[in-house]
Amino acid sequence: MAKMVVIVENKRTKETLELSYNEFIEKFAKEIKDAFFSYKITTLKKPSFKPKLDIEGDFYFDLQWNFNNFSNSNWYVKRMR
Repeated sequence: MAKMVVIVENKRTKETLELSYNEFIEKFAKEIKDAFFSYKITTLKKPSFKPKLDIEGDFYFDLQWNFNNFSNSNWYVKRMR
């Protein structure tokens, strides 16, 4: 099975990095943590929230969208393959 590749780009400098999934998780640990915290707060405020939901699993299920929309990073995930 092929390794997952994450391509990230800096919004200001347009620098692009191609990282393995594990490298991405290590390099952007703080941004992922911040994005998860923001995602969790937003999810818990939803009236349709059900306490038995796996919030962390849901966050990582759509990591690209959640990272791009809930982190306050200069980097965004262009593609995950």
